[in-house]
Amino acid sequence: MTDRDRANPRPADSRYPVVLVVTADDDRYAGTRRAAMDIAAREGAKLLLYDWDAATVLGDPLPSWWSADGAADDVPSELDEAALEAAGRAAIGEQVAEARAKSIDAAAWLPSEPGGEALAEYARQHGATTIVLPEDLRATSGLERLVESTDDPERDVEEGSRARVVVVPARQEA
Repeated sequence: MTDRDRANPRPADSRYPVVLVVTADDDRYAGTRRAAMDIAAREGAKLLLYDWDAATVLGDPLPSWWSADGAADDVPSELDEAALEAAGRAAIGEQVAEARAKSIDAAAWLPSEPGGEALAEYARQHGATTIVLPEDLRATSGLERLVESTDDPERDVEEGSRARVVVVPARQEA
């Protein structure tokens, strides 16, 4: 067993519970992430951090070598701290490391498509049993609506996934 196997003992497509949580590199969703870590620890679940801000109109958040010709099959669907740092998302890598330090099997994803529909699709592909969202996704601004093509990301996730959805109140983010 390699160090990587010990760090990620369960594949995403296993029968084990998977908790998917919205996070951001500025950690404005720290309360949401802590609630998801508690759920993952209690349920013995894998924790997948979903960087809500990674998808931008400026391009794919993943390093360009993953998008080279013939490399499409090499793109990981879960990123560890080293891959996150290579992608310029060291802050998300630190969040993964924090969860792993608490003996939670954790990884992250940098979506290239914004919004609730993309999150719901990732949740389906990874067998998420619980999705943890911050309450403030209900109050998207006009710019976010334009970029994300939705006026209610929470609804999009609930309708697009079979997982239990947990919404963390804004007062818990502090």
